[in-house]
Amino acid sequence: MRNAGACIVFAALVGACGVGDEGSGMPDTDDPNDVLGIICTAEYDVSGTWTAGTPMRDAETPTGCWPVGTWTFTATLRSNECSSEPTQLESQYSFRVDRMMNPDPEMDIGWEDTYTYLGNQAYLYRLKVSEGGGGDCEGGLELYSADNTEYWNLKPAIFDDSNVISGFAEYAKFKEPQR
Repeated sequence: MRNAGACIVFAALVGACGVGDEGSGMPDTDDPNDVLGIICTAEYDVSGTWTAGTPMRDAETPTGCWPVGTWTFTATLRSNECSSEPTQLESQYSFRVDRMMNPDPEMDIGWEDTYTYLGNQAYLYRLKVSEGGGGDCEGGLELYSADNTEYWNLKPAIFDDSNVISGFAEYAKFKEPQR
């Protein structure tokens, strides 16, 4: 009976104080966009070309992701929930992947990749390339607008050892700066 009394007292206090109702700053919604402060979103198709760089794939590495070179691509609107089409940060996106063998004989870690975004560095948030299924290479280029309210997540990919890039991109417009 003691626990039941505590619950009644607690319920009376919560109801009287309005805890959780006022000043929490959280929207009263289950919509994830509202919770995250997203005003609108858009989706894009990505297409372009990959130009191989050096070193070229060696005989000891016959398969797997070999992203060395320049990735150049554009994004074409697929779907849009914004009132107008978002203005892209660049007319064309490009980055370069360089690979070299680690020169330190004490560290046997093999190849090291470096990534260079060839566009406006002020927009860059994150750039990487990873191996996808079947040895394909998938890039991850994340950019923010100058005011940090627009976010672009570009996912270019190279399939089947070709020089063709395809993929997708996601766009989100936020109410508040995100970084």
